[in-house]
Amino acid sequence: MSSLRVVGWCVMSVFVLAGCAPQGLYYWGAYEDGLYDRYVENSGEQVEAYLRQSMTEAEASRMPVPPGLYADYGFVLYQRGDKAGAIDYFRRERELYPESTALMNKLIERIEQQDKSGAAELPTEELAGEER
Repeated sequence: MSSLRVVGWCVMSVFVLAGCAPQGLYYWGAYEDGLYDRYVENSGEQVEAYLRQSMTEAEASRMPVPPGLYADYGFVLYQRGDKAGAIDYFRRERELYPESTALMNKLIERIEQQDKSGAAELPTEELAGEER
């Protein structure tokens, strides 16, 4: 009977400790898969879907999106030619992560300058180089 109690306490303590495991700070979802596909597999088609899926699932689970996800999605929109959408997501990134303010402001400024001057679009590689 004594050994049964010891086993019972051990099993119960495992369940209690498992319930205390720390939760992640952000909801990463399929974001890492999307990064891998973009930079290793060069699969641009699935990147936008991964990013949207990660944002939707994060909002549904009431967890913040990881740093850079809104900016990354904004950049995908920019590459597609959706400048207004890109600016919107750069602003979301800036609001959620104030430490990204300088970079987001610079990207927004460059896009707005393009619209005002009516100049040809900048190569996306030039903007991508500034992210690093």
